[in-house]
Amino acid sequence: MNKSTDEYRAETAAGGRARSGAPQGYEGDAKLPHPPAAAPVPGRRPGIQMAPTYADFGTEPPRLGNVEITGVHRSSAADDHLSINAGGSVEFEFDVPDPAVVREACVTLMALASMLAGGPGYAPLTVVLNGRPLADEFRIPNGGGLPQRLVFAVPAVELVAGRNTMRIASGVDARSMLWLYRVTVDPMYAHDQAGLALVRQAIAEPVLRYTSAVGEVTIFVDRGEQSVLDQVAWADTSGAEYAITFEKQQQAFYGWRRQPGGEPTEFRGRLTERGTVAKEARRFHTQEGWAGGWHRSGDLLLAVGVRDHPLSRLAWRDLRGNNGTIALGGGGFLGTYQRVGEGPIGYRGRFA
Repeated sequence: MNKSTDEYRAETAAGGRARSGAPQGYEGDAKLPHPPAAAPVPGRRPGIQMAPTYADFGTEPPRLGNVEITGVHRSSAADDHLSINAGGSVEFEFDVPDPAVVREACVTLMALASMLAGGPGYAPLTVVLNGRPLADEFRIPNGGGLPQRLVFAVPAVELVAGRNTMRIASGVDARSMLWLYRVTVDPMYAHDQAGLALVRQAIAEPVLRYTSAVGEVTIFVDRGEQSVLDQVAWADTSGAEYAITFEKQQQAFYGWRRQPGGEPTEFRGRLTERGTVAKEARRFHTQEGWAGGWHRSGDLLLAVGVRDHPLSRLAWRDLRGNNGTIALGGGGFLGTYQRVGEGPIGYRGRFA
């Protein structure tokens, strides 16, 4: 006699198997009742990786990714960092869609304890993530000479689906300031995801304008390689010479300048604008020379120096170590270019 599906399930639930009259070969096909579905975890979005997560205090306001600053106590923005007084702190929230995907997080701080009258500083650091200390009254090495990179591992079980909290504080007995430059949180298998996102921001706005003692200075060198400049040196048709190195994530530069017939003097600039377009930029169609011939290369866009002072020569280096040097004249330029790890090659261009 045929059984209804409901009768079969009832028998299976009662005895754990079909009645003896059922064909033995089909015992394995008996379907047990499905267990109740697990209750959804609030905030969990299964299988989704966390977004680049960072708070970078090199700018004002700070650059934030997947981070909300929820509290700042006894602290203030100072140049390229957040300056935290004794007993002060900064608090963040950031989102983790699925801790199982993150597996293990890497929390990285760039920080130092400012020096005390030329001696080592003292600003013990405490870092608390979701209520658990990652560092408790930790003394930052090097006494304030240079920012230190401090790295902490966070297992997935210590993260929560949804909003996670972090608190960074200086000890109540601190005798100098805690300077916090950057905080990043990277998931396992996505090494320096946050740092790469910050670099992409800089690449997306490559036109830099600075205020200086000689007026507005524009720096824009684009070979289409998506690189971030580190050093630039140039001369213009007035005979003035300049050489600068960027600092504080291009928020400022420091170098020297020399006017025609004069002595070299210090040269400083502070960023006033990042942009995507330099209307004054000159475009060159270029070629690279090697193996005894010239080969078509990508266009070069240039806008470097003081307004209304055309370039006569230029040299630059990016953060990867690529570098170039060119002399301009006759409607174009001639020079060399060198990619990191390779020998120099010829480089020439004509106004587009």
